[in-house]
Order: sequence, then structure tokens, then C-alpha cells
Amino acid sequence: MQYFLNIIPLSEHLKYSLANIPNKAGLYAFWWINDSNNERLKQANRVITLKGAAGQKVQVEYQYEWHKDLPAPCLYVGKSTNLRQRISQHLLISKEKRLHDARDDFLKAKPYNTSCQLRWGIEHIFPNDVEQPTDIIKNHIGLTYRVIDDECVSNPVAERFFEEDKYIGLWRPWFNIDSER
Repeated sequence: MQYFLNIIPLSEHLKYSLANIPNKAGLYAFWWINDSNNERLKQANRVITLKGAAGQKVQVEYQYEWHKDLPAPCLYVGKSTNLRQRISQHLLISKEKRLHDARDDFLKAKPYNTSCQLRWGIEHIFPNDVEQPTDIIKNHIGLTYRVIDDECVSNPVAERFFEEDKYIGLWRPWFNIDSER
């Protein structure tokens, strides 16, 4: 697991337009970084209302509890057949302004697309932030990834699926919470 925890700030990856991230299958995780004692994250909007079974509203509070062995709070864990493309879809860096309306009722806003969970999550927990979402992403989000392909394991599809579930269970990333999961 240690090989998966070498967090690199997104600002470093973005210097090269994500070109240093491989176009290969694997796992990735986004982390909250560059915030002494995570004070800014502690002050974030940690309440979200999801639609549950039969349209029932389910209120969830992101708990400020992290696995003690983690180097930083984990925000999202995912898997992909193309790491560079999928990570880019999460960030939407070319769109600097907010993509999701801030909601007073804590309801989950309709996502801009089905692939932008990190961007949506940042805009939800910082609904009134004066910074552009892309500035928050560049300044406070780190990335780790691990290539898992045919050369690594005999069944890479199953390996990505099971590892993603394992890390979601261990690290409890905020933006992986979904009522349909």
C-alpha cells in the first residue's frame, strides 16, 4: 500500500498538462493537502442530502475522521482503464468558474457530468468560497495513482474493482459516498 501513498500536488501534475500520468489502467486517489492541521477542511460544509430509496432524503455528514496511517485526508478513490483521461474528467481545469450551484438545503446538486466527482465535491464543501474551484484544486489537492494492467496481475479488471472497494472501505473518502452504492 505504501507505493500508493506518495502524494504529488496536482499543481505539479498540471505543469505538464497531466502528460506525466500514463494512459493505462489503474487506481487513483485524490487527497487534501497544504492546509496546516486541515483547518480549512474542518471548516468546510460537511453535510449533504442524498436521495435514497423511493426518493427519501438521506442526510449524511462527512466525518472528520481519517485512518491514522494515512499521510493526508483522502477525498476520492477511483479506478479507470485510462488514468490520464479519467483524472482529467474529474478536474475540468479548463472550466475555472463553478459548475455546480451552491445549495442552501444541502441537497446534492446535479453533477455537471457523470465523471466529475472530485470537482463536484470541492464545490459542495466550499459553497461560498471566494476562490475559483480550480484554484482550490491546484492548491489543496494531491494525487496518487497505481497502474494495474495485464503485466501486473492475471485479472486486472477484477483487481481494480476489488482494490478500489478495499481502499474506499479503509480510507473512507468523502466523495465516494452515494446513496445508490
